[in-house]
Amino acid sequence: MTMIRRGTVLAGGLAVYLLVVGFAGGMAAERIRYDRERADVLARYDGAVREWHATLLRVEHAAEAAR
Repeated sequence: MTMIRRGTVLAGGLAVYLLVVGFAGGMAAERIRYDRERADVLARYDGAVREWHATLLRVEHAAEAAR
């Protein structure tokens, strides 16, 4: 009886361990994928902001030159 209970506890513990490791691995993979997508979006946003600032500077310099 004790041997059966010990085997059941070990099997249950192994199942919980594998579940936790699988869950943590899935979370890590999803986080890496999300960070990569986020970096792409931020790079596009940064490029748009830099382009907008360059346009504003050109307008400002043109206005100063017209004076």
